[in-house]
Amino acid sequence: MTVFININVLHPFPLSNLNRDDLNSPKIAVYGGVERSRVSSQSTKRTTRHQTEKTLGDKALRTRRVPAKVAAELQDRGWTKEEADKAGQAVALASGVRGLAIAEAGTTTVMLYLPEAGISALADLVEKNRDTITKAAAHAEAEAAADKTGSKTKAPKLDKETAAEVKAVQAEVRAILASRNASIAAFGRMLANTPEVTVDGAVSVAHSITTHATAEQSDFFTAVDDVPGTDNGSAHMGNAPHTSGTFYKHATVNVGELIRNLDSDTNTARDFLTSFLREFTVSVPQAKKNSTAFEAPVTATDTSGYTTPSITALTKHVEAVNDFYGTTGLKAAAYSGTAPHLDQATTLGTHIKNLDDLVEHIVNAALDTQENAE
Repeated sequence: MTVFININVLHPFPLSNLNRDDLNSPKIAVYGGVERSRVSSQSTKRTTRHQTEKTLGDKALRTRRVPAKVAAELQDRGWTKEEADKAGQAVALASGVRGLAIAEAGTTTVMLYLPEAGISALADLVEKNRDTITKAAAHAEAEAAADKTGSKTKAPKLDKETAAEVKAVQAEVRAILASRNASIAAFGRMLANTPEVTVDGAVSVAHSITTHATAEQSDFFTAVDDVPGTDNGSAHMGNAPHTSGTFYKHATVNVGELIRNLDSDTNTARDFLTSFLREFTVSVPQAKKNSTAFEAPVTATDTSGYTTPSITALTKHVEAVNDFYGTTGLKAAAYSGTAPHLDQATTLGTHIKNLDDLVEHIVNAALDTQENAE
């Protein structure tokens, strides 16, 4: 039996641009006959993955800059920059993956995805097999040149001993590229022409869309020059597109697939699931994690005005947020103001009547917490 975990989240956002298109506008989707705001699944996955890796302390790198990362590791070990750069590129080529080459900028022509620990493993391999990796890289480049359309040259044949050495080091490089951690086991990996590196992901994330129709809202802004001139104008002005609404997010985790991808390591699977479920729920592009307290507009009576019901709404929102997220990381909370009966809004924190005293209280708490953390 295969077990699935389905996650469904409703998340309201005030005016924002969580995920923009090539024109800098909020992404959209037409669904149910109306235009809605959208956050792409790729954006949600990347944000969630990074937060999950931070919690687990086990990072994966999805990058074309493996050669540069290996080179930096080798330089830290005493290699010259020139030698390290050559070796970093050579070890990537030594994989013998068809279609993988080194671009003019020194990056690989395809994206690689491996645990961060794989960088040190590749550097170790370079130091152990420097000459063989150089031969393997040269042979890979020769084969790539021979594979080009219209090429009449063939890659030179290696002697038996060299061919065996190249094959062995190629297998070691590919084994490192095929290594996986929780992120790769969960989100999957594909590298063309290298089936042993491919991992079928256990996590599926849908595009997030608003539950209702939305319209782009333009924010006209100016940046005023602090040093006035004769023109009396702004230093810069423009329009920034935004949207607002309640987004529906959905993800599915194939628990059996996750455990298989982790070679039956249920402890790591448990740690990942615990972190992923939380981070998927709260993670949002651009690190905007809190919704607004005032999605439903407050109403005023003939005697209340808007201030009192606004304080009530904010108090209820803070209480709900504290119940949901917990207060473990909350080191200080205080409030002040001139509205009547403020001393009764204890959910907001400590009531401090004087503004200067409030500022001093928060600054001291922040600096003391930071000092104790270092």
